[in-house]
Amino acid sequence: MTKSRSLIRVGACLLVGLSLAACGKVPPTYYYTVRYQEPHSPASAVLEARLGVAIPEAEHLLRQDRIVYFTGGSELNYYQYHRWTESPTFMVQSLLLRQLRGARLFTAIVPYRAQKGLDYVLRGRLLALEEVDNGPSNIIARFGLELELVRQEDGQVVWTGRAQRERSVASKTVGALVEALNGCVAEVLDQLSGSLREAVMQLQPAPAAAEEGRE
Repeated sequence: MTKSRSLIRVGACLLVGLSLAACGKVPPTYYYTVRYQEPHSPASAVLEARLGVAIPEAEHLLRQDRIVYFTGGSELNYYQYHRWTESPTFMVQSLLLRQLRGARLFTAIVPYRAQKGLDYVLRGRLLALEEVDNGPSNIIARFGLELELVRQEDGQVVWTGRAQRERSVASKTVGALVEALNGCVAEVLDQLSGSLREAVMQLQPAPAAAEEGRE
Protein backbone atom coordinates (compact mmCIF):
# COMPACT_ATOMS: atom_id res chain seq x y z
CA MET A 1 0.00 0.00 0.00
CA THR A 2 2.81 2.39 0.87
CA LYS A 3 4.48 1.75 -2.47
CA SER A 4 1.21 2.46 -4.32
CA ARG A 5 0.74 5.72 -2.45
CA SER A 6 4.29 6.77 -3.31
CA LEU A 7 3.69 6.11 -7.00
CA ILE A 8 0.49 8.15 -6.86
CA ARG A 9 2.34 11.06 -5.23
CA VAL A 10 5.10 10.90 -7.87
CA GLY A 11 2.50 10.86 -10.64
CA ALA A 12 0.69 13.82 -9.11
CA CYS A 13 3.92 15.80 -8.83
CA LEU A 14 4.72 15.12 -12.47
CA LEU A 15 1.28 16.33 -13.56
CA VAL A 16 1.64 19.51 -11.51
CA GLY A 17 5.09 20.13 -13.01
CA LEU A 18 3.85 19.66 -16.55
CA SER A 19 0.90 21.98 -15.89
CA LEU A 20 3.21 24.71 -14.55
CA ALA A 21 5.50 24.34 -17.58
CA ALA A 22 2.53 24.60 -19.94
CA CYS A 23 1.44 27.78 -18.19
CA GLY A 24 4.89 29.37 -18.60
CA LYS A 25 4.99 32.82 -20.17
CA VAL A 26 5.47 32.75 -23.95
CA PRO A 27 7.76 35.55 -25.26
CA PRO A 28 5.91 38.20 -27.31
CA THR A 29 6.26 38.17 -31.09
CA TYR A 30 7.40 41.39 -32.78
CA TYR A 31 6.51 42.26 -36.37
CA TYR A 32 8.44 44.46 -38.81
CA THR A 33 8.07 45.87 -42.30
CA VAL A 34 10.30 47.76 -44.70
CA ARG A 35 9.72 51.49 -44.67
CA TYR A 36 9.07 52.97 -48.11
CA GLN A 37 10.04 56.39 -49.44
CA GLU A 38 8.06 57.80 -52.35
CA PRO A 39 10.24 58.62 -55.39
CA HIS A 40 9.97 61.88 -57.27
CA SER A 41 7.13 61.56 -59.78
CA PRO A 42 7.39 63.00 -63.31
CA ALA A 43 4.44 64.84 -64.80
CA SER A 44 3.46 62.09 -67.22
CA ALA A 45 4.08 58.40 -67.83
CA VAL A 46 7.24 57.47 -69.71
CA LEU A 47 5.50 54.78 -71.77
CA GLU A 48 1.83 54.48 -72.79
CA ALA A 49 1.53 50.85 -71.79
CA ARG A 50 0.10 48.54 -69.12
CA LEU A 51 2.43 46.70 -66.78
CA GLY A 52 1.79 43.74 -64.49
CA VAL A 53 4.17 43.25 -61.54
CA ALA A 54 4.52 39.59 -60.52
CA ILE A 55 5.35 38.25 -57.07
CA PRO A 56 9.10 37.53 -57.21
CA GLU A 57 10.34 33.98 -56.84
CA ALA A 58 12.53 33.10 -53.84
CA GLU A 59 14.02 30.27 -51.85
CA HIS A 60 11.74 28.70 -49.24
CA LEU A 61 13.12 30.68 -46.29
CA LEU A 62 12.45 33.97 -48.08
CA ARG A 63 8.83 32.99 -48.65
CA GLN A 64 8.01 32.73 -44.94
CA ASP A 65 7.74 35.51 -42.37
CA ARG A 66 10.62 34.66 -40.01
CA ILE A 67 13.60 37.02 -40.24
CA VAL A 68 16.66 35.13 -41.45
CA TYR A 69 20.26 35.54 -40.31
CA PHE A 70 23.54 33.81 -41.13
CA THR A 71 26.42 33.21 -38.74
CA GLY A 72 29.93 32.36 -39.77
CA GLY A 73 29.02 33.15 -43.36
CA SER A 74 27.03 29.97 -44.03
CA GLU A 75 25.20 28.74 -40.92
CA LEU A 76 21.52 29.58 -41.32
CA ASN A 77 19.27 30.62 -38.42
CA TYR A 78 16.11 32.63 -37.95
CA TYR A 79 14.46 34.74 -35.26
CA GLN A 80 11.51 32.85 -33.80
CA TYR A 81 9.82 35.89 -32.21
CA HIS A 82 10.82 38.58 -34.72
CA ARG A 83 8.92 38.33 -37.98
CA TRP A 84 7.92 40.25 -41.08
CA THR A 85 4.32 41.41 -41.27
CA GLU A 86 3.95 39.34 -44.46
CA SER A 87 5.99 37.07 -46.69
CA PRO A 88 9.05 38.96 -48.03
CA THR A 89 8.04 38.11 -51.61
CA PHE A 90 4.63 39.78 -51.17
CA MET A 91 6.32 42.70 -49.42
CA VAL A 92 8.76 43.19 -52.30
CA GLN A 93 5.95 43.02 -54.88
CA SER A 94 4.13 45.77 -52.97
CA LEU A 95 7.29 47.88 -52.81
CA LEU A 96 7.85 47.47 -56.56
CA LEU A 97 4.28 48.51 -57.31
CA ARG A 98 4.65 51.66 -55.23
CA GLN A 99 8.09 52.45 -56.64
CA LEU A 100 7.03 52.12 -60.28
CA ARG A 101 3.72 53.90 -59.80
CA GLY A 102 5.55 56.75 -58.11
CA ALA A 103 8.09 56.89 -60.93
CA ARG A 104 5.25 56.78 -63.50
CA LEU A 105 7.10 54.53 -65.93
CA PHE A 106 3.83 53.15 -67.35
CA THR A 107 0.30 54.47 -67.64
CA ALA A 108 -1.14 51.53 -65.68
CA ILE A 109 0.71 49.34 -63.16
CA VAL A 110 -1.15 46.46 -61.51
CA PRO A 111 -0.35 43.22 -59.63
CA TYR A 112 0.18 40.39 -62.10
CA ARG A 113 -2.14 37.41 -61.70
CA ALA A 114 -1.64 35.75 -65.10
CA GLN A 115 -4.21 38.08 -66.63
CA LYS A 116 -4.29 38.96 -70.32
CA GLY A 117 -4.52 42.43 -71.79
CA LEU A 118 -1.19 43.69 -70.46
CA ASP A 119 1.65 45.03 -72.56
CA TYR A 120 4.50 44.03 -70.23
CA VAL A 121 5.10 41.85 -67.17
CA LEU A 122 7.82 42.50 -64.62
CA ARG A 123 9.13 39.24 -63.16
CA GLY A 124 11.95 38.69 -60.72
CA ARG A 125 13.68 36.81 -57.96
CA LEU A 126 14.34 37.89 -54.39
CA LEU A 127 17.98 37.04 -53.75
CA ALA A 128 18.49 38.20 -50.17
CA LEU A 129 16.71 39.91 -47.28
CA GLU A 130 18.76 38.95 -44.27
CA GLU A 131 21.32 39.56 -41.55
CA VAL A 132 24.88 38.29 -41.90
CA ASP A 133 26.95 37.94 -38.71
CA ASN A 134 30.68 37.94 -39.40
CA GLY A 135 31.55 38.53 -35.76
CA PRO A 136 30.23 40.50 -32.75
CA SER A 137 31.32 43.82 -34.27
CA ASN A 138 30.69 43.00 -37.93
CA ILE A 139 26.96 42.58 -38.56
CA ILE A 140 25.68 43.25 -42.09
CA ALA A 141 22.19 43.77 -43.56
CA ARG A 142 21.88 42.43 -47.11
CA PHE A 143 19.18 42.85 -49.76
CA GLY A 144 19.34 41.61 -53.34
CA LEU A 145 16.85 41.52 -56.21
CA GLU A 146 16.91 40.65 -59.90
CA LEU A 147 14.19 41.63 -62.38
CA GLU A 148 13.26 41.16 -66.02
CA LEU A 149 10.74 42.99 -68.17
CA VAL A 150 8.85 40.71 -70.54
CA ARG A 151 6.69 41.83 -73.48
CA GLN A 152 3.48 39.86 -73.06
CA GLU A 153 2.62 39.74 -76.76
CA ASP A 154 5.58 37.54 -77.75
CA GLY A 155 7.28 36.67 -74.41
CA GLN A 156 10.47 38.52 -75.32
CA VAL A 157 12.65 39.75 -72.47
CA VAL A 158 13.37 43.41 -73.23
CA TRP A 159 15.27 44.36 -70.06
CA THR A 160 17.04 42.70 -67.14
CA GLY A 161 18.46 44.18 -63.98
CA ARG A 162 20.16 42.93 -60.84
CA ALA A 163 21.28 44.79 -57.74
CA GLN A 164 22.44 44.00 -54.22
CA ARG A 165 23.33 46.23 -51.29
CA GLU A 166 24.91 45.63 -47.89
CA ARG A 167 25.00 47.95 -44.89
CA SER A 168 26.54 47.72 -41.45
CA VAL A 169 24.07 47.21 -38.60
CA ALA A 170 24.55 49.70 -35.78
CA SER A 171 23.79 47.26 -32.96
CA LYS A 172 22.88 43.63 -32.35
CA THR A 173 19.13 44.27 -32.35
CA VAL A 174 16.45 43.38 -34.87
CA GLY A 175 15.31 47.00 -34.95
CA ALA A 176 18.78 48.12 -36.06
CA LEU A 177 18.82 45.33 -38.67
CA VAL A 178 15.51 46.44 -40.16
CA GLU A 179 16.69 50.05 -40.21
CA ALA A 180 19.77 49.01 -42.20
CA LEU A 181 17.65 46.88 -44.54
CA ASN A 182 15.44 49.94 -45.19
CA GLY A 183 18.46 51.71 -46.64
CA CYS A 184 19.50 48.67 -48.70
CA VAL A 185 16.01 48.27 -50.17
CA ALA A 186 15.73 51.96 -51.06
CA GLU A 187 19.08 51.92 -52.89
CA VAL A 188 18.28 48.72 -54.80
CA LEU A 189 14.84 49.93 -55.88
CA ASP A 190 16.26 53.29 -56.98
CA GLN A 191 19.00 51.59 -59.01
CA LEU A 192 16.68 49.09 -60.69
CA SER A 193 13.91 51.60 -61.44
CA GLY A 194 16.50 54.00 -62.88
CA SER A 195 17.88 51.28 -65.14
CA LEU A 196 14.34 50.27 -66.14
CA ARG A 197 13.50 53.89 -66.94
CA GLU A 198 16.38 54.07 -69.42
CA ALA A 199 15.17 50.87 -71.11
CA VAL A 200 11.52 51.96 -71.19
CA MET A 201 12.43 55.22 -72.89
CA GLN A 202 13.78 53.17 -75.80
CA LEU A 203 10.64 51.04 -76.16
CA GLN A 204 7.86 51.75 -78.62
CA PRO A 205 4.25 51.58 -77.37
CA ALA A 206 2.62 48.22 -77.92
CA PRO A 207 0.14 48.19 -80.87
CA ALA A 208 -2.94 48.09 -78.65
CA ALA A 209 -1.69 50.97 -76.53
CA ALA A 210 -0.86 53.01 -79.63
CA GLU A 211 -4.34 52.47 -81.08
CA GLU A 212 -5.98 53.49 -77.82
CA GLY A 213 -3.85 56.63 -77.81
CA ARG A 214 -5.15 57.60 -81.28
CA GLU A 215 -8.83 57.17 -80.32
